[in-house]
Amino acid sequence: MINEQQTQMLTTLAHGLSIPPRLPVLRKPEEYGLEYEEISFVTQDGITIQGWFFPADSNKVIISNHFSPGNKYGFAGHLEWLDFAGGFEVNFLPRYKALHEAGYNVLAYDLRGHGDSESGEKNLSGVGYWEWQEVLASIDYIKNRPDTVDHDISLMSMCMGANATLNAMEKKPEAFKEINCLLAVAPLKGRTTIERNCEHMQIPVEEGVDAFGPIYNGLTGLRVEDHNIIPKAKNINIPTFFVQVRDDMNSRWTDVQEMYDLTPVSDKKIYYIEGTPWRFKGYTYFSENPEQMVEWFDAHM
Repeated sequence: MINEQQTQMLTTLAHGLSIPPRLPVLRKPEEYGLEYEEISFVTQDGITIQGWFFPADSNKVIISNHFSPGNKYGFAGHLEWLDFAGGFEVNFLPRYKALHEAGYNVLAYDLRGHGDSESGEKNLSGVGYWEWQEVLASIDYIKNRPDTVDHDISLMSMCMGANATLNAMEKKPEAFKEINCLLAVAPLKGRTTIERNCEHMQIPVEEGVDAFGPIYNGLTGLRVEDHNIIPKAKNINIPTFFVQVRDDMNSRWTDVQEMYDLTPVSDKKIYYIEGTPWRFKGYTYFSENPEQMVEWFDAHM
């Protein structure tokens, strides 16, 4: 039986996933000498999304989203009150700079309820369930922007953003026919993260997941099963590069391997980051090691 204290822990977890804190956009592109525009676009359900556009002298665009509770800048995990994920900063600006120096225009945007973007109904995050609309709206923005209307587009999506991208592929596969490729960092099966959190909180896993379900449903109207992203890999119809921290304490590498195996395209790749249990090292990896990222996009654009 789940006791009162364990129920409260599960309730706190459900709130953290569904109503994440809106964290500061701590750094701006000018710190890295990057010219950019503050841009916005609107999703199908009427949410105004804010982003940065980094122009380059090319016909190639990378559209980048993020994990939760991060934003287009990254995550200020080096601040004392945000040190729950390893105590280090996730800074995307070096990654954007590496892409820009390699000749790419870059669009980086905040998912709903994060960074500078508007929140959805009741300030809820769908951890990718509703955010597929941002993915499609970002593609439409580039396709309708006068100076990028004929540009080649690729996607770099992570965690919640990767789940949102796969949900978008399921709902509107035709929107991806002209997308060159995808780099998917740490897509996440919802049940797995609940199981791993139960392990860390020393709550019996099966009982914990069963107790979490009604709490989460009461907050969001969603089920844990609504976040089973693994089968949606079968809808991927473009070259895809998966990246995952092997010993991720919040997930399992086998989930991402299963997604890779289900992906029905021959042009695919998977890479495991070794030597760390911190999931957020996957998010900062290409800021520190941009070579594989640039090589992937160069090969497909």
